[in-house]
Amino acid sequence: MSEIKDNFEHRINPVSINLTTLEFLKEYIDNNEVSSILEFGSGVSTEFWSEQLSQAHVISYENSRRYRKITASRVNKKADNIHVRFGPLRIMKLFGRRYISYKTGSFLRKNAPKSFDLVLIDGPPGFLYSREATLLQAIDFISESTQIILDDAERDIEKATIARWSEMFDMHDLRFHKMGKKEIATFRISPTPKLAKMPESPNHKLGKSIRLLLTFHRQNIMHNLWLLKMRLLNKEPFPDQKMNEDEL
Repeated sequence: MSEIKDNFEHRINPVSINLTTLEFLKEYIDNNEVSSILEFGSGVSTEFWSEQLSQAHVISYENSRRYRKITASRVNKKADNIHVRFGPLRIMKLFGRRYISYKTGSFLRKNAPKSFDLVLIDGPPGFLYSREATLLQAIDFISESTQIILDDAERDIEKATIARWSEMFDMHDLRFHKMGKKEIATFRISPTPKLAKMPESPNHKLGKSIRLLLTFHRQNIMHNLWLLKMRLLNKEPFPDQKMNEDEL
């Protein structure tokens, strides 16, 4: 059993990054200098960074208060430069288009290095068509040497996102990697945009963004009611994500 499988297999859940991807990340950081990471979508990967790169500067955004709190409670306590931030989903305008993405506030601007060594994009949820926005939010903190990794790259939504990024920026070293039933895409970009604004898309109009965000909030309400039901029944719906009393 590998070190990664031994340490992380029990933490994997249906919506987390998978074990094969963690093995890929382990190989990457073993062979490349990585001292700063920007992450969209916190969870098992954040725990991984804290344990494998305890000296790294990591900023990770999560749109769920519950999962942000769980993740923050489980990162390696010796990794004192890991920042797990709550980033509620909001409609915003980036490069001339409307998106739903994480509200990063001033924290990213004030605490980011000149450029991150690695950017991992594993959120927001795919149906919001919003992972495109994360790269645009990070563009001021990316250099041509920044390694960008997009999870769930087997999905049509993500493939379309990559195509649109390549219209906006010169893209280098694009590769798709099979990770079990999933794929990730790795690439680098030249951060100077080729266009004044992102190409027009029916998925990034204000009306559709409002409808998608309302759908997301309705799903969130139903999910929270289900969690409340599990709590009243004294059941833990996600045993791998249970926190100790002193962490709540």
